Amino acid sequence: MSDNKLNINFCLRMQRIQGLFHLKIKTCTMKRIFLTLMILITLLTFFPGCSKEDIVIHTPVTYTNTNTNNVTLTKNGTYHFELGYFGDEEGASISMQAIHFSVSKLDRDSTGKIGYTYTPALNYTGTDEVELKSMRGSDGASANNTIIFTKIKFNISN
Repeated sequence: MSDNKLNINFCLRMQRIQGLFHLKIKTCTMKRIFLTLMILITLLTFFPGCSKEDIVIHTPVTYTNTNTNNVTLTKNGTYHFELGYFGDEEGASISMQAIHFSVSKLDRDSTGKIGYTYTPALNYTGTDEVELKSMRGSDGASANNTIIFTKIKFNISN
């Protein structure tokens, strides 16, 4: 064979090898693209995005100043404080519990009225205090938007 024919045959073989190499690269790239798309479709199927119902709009909360009540109580006496009527979604809690008590609790009656009851520890004299947190303003669909703190300071004597 002549050098020209060898050269042409060599070039043709090289082109075939390069073509196969490019074909393998294209096939590999296409497989990766296909796999990526399948993963993306699977994720979108099992983990749908947010809807309008998922968006939470926070209503502003109003905190009022702490109301302070000074109470004089005889030892072993009982004090009752009415917080008022509360709706189903509204309520109250003890945010700072008294220290020297035998009874310190909130009760809600069947009409929705909430009251706080305090009885000092047996034969205790001195001072004690409790802080109550009232939450109001819920319309049933949203959170309470008014929070009132009531501090009750007890002076317990003989």
